[in-house]
Amino acid sequence: MGKEQPIKINARRGRGNLECMDEMTSFFTCMAKFADVEDKCAAERRALTNCATAAMRKGKQTNTINFHLQRLGRMIRR
Repeated sequence: MGKEQPIKINARRGRGNLECMDEMTSFFTCMAKFADVEDKCAAERRALTNCATAAMRKGKQTNTINFHLQRLGRMIRR
């Protein structure tokens, strides 16, 4: 009966939230092209706002197995 191995949980590695990246890029490109005149980039701004609103409505992700394993590991260590 040896020493128990500690529970290892791999950290989540992702690129983050990239849902509205295309809209944001097109908006910033338009702003750079027209020297920060927002009136000329109204369509891009509207698209970015619509995307951000839709992303907020979607809600946050459900907890993964790693989330629950981390909580369980903390409870065991106490």
